[in-house]
Amino acid sequence: MRNVHTTLSKALGDAVRRGHLVVNPILAVDPPARDDSVERGAWNRDEVRRFLEVASGDRLHAIWRLALTAGPRRGELLGLWWEDVDEQSVHVRRQVLLRPRAVRGGRRLYVRQTLKNRRPRRVRLDEQTATHLRRWKAEQASERLAFGRPWHADGGLGVEGSWVVTEPDGTVVHPDTLLGRWQRLVSAADVPAIPLHGARHSYAEIALSAGVRLDVVSRTLGHSTAAFTADQYAHDNDEAATEAAKLVGELLR
Repeated sequence: MRNVHTTLSKALGDAVRRGHLVVNPILAVDPPARDDSVERGAWNRDEVRRFLEVASGDRLHAIWRLALTAGPRRGELLGLWWEDVDEQSVHVRRQVLLRPRAVRGGRRLYVRQTLKNRRPRRVRLDEQTATHLRRWKAEQASERLAFGRPWHADGGLGVEGSWVVTEPDGTVVHPDTLLGRWQRLVSAADVPAIPLHGARHSYAEIALSAGVRLDVVSRTLGHSTAAFTADQYAHDNDEAATEAAKLVGELLR
């Protein structure tokens, strides 16, 4: 509801600026207060390790690791091309999204630029994640060779590209299919059930607890401002507060 309030406020504010409205009616509506008592679905370090250990035998193991170590959105994972991946980073340029209903003459799955300003964001990779992605690229190339000419170079989306997250026939994995595979691995790993978007929350929580700067986490997640990241994740944490007090005390001793 808060997100809808923000979106409408921006849209109708633009209408006022362009002369279509005299006043923005959303200014008379108070958004609902945020309930900080509701915890986001996220894993701790041990749970992430357990999941990755179980997922190591899965065909898309490199993609699961990328989701948990860099925090891209589901559509951003599916929108990756191999040209976006280098030795040390991933450039997030596009998303593969699912329309809520069928469109006459069009596909339910479609591709769009990931940011309004159309500038990609660069996400740094750790060495292990980069290694897993290189292995997946080689495995995918073997699949393409085995499948032969019917392999879908357009990812089944009508857009030519070297798609990263594909089925053995080259089609981009459907968002719902990706979620279903995630849920089966979560169950097999016997870790708390969280949605695929929870991998993004897990990355943020673990990175911040490890001392990664807030602005770095914010840029990695693709948030508009560090203030938004702080509002989402910088909540009270007794363990972190105790550790901070200990560190300050050690410095001043």
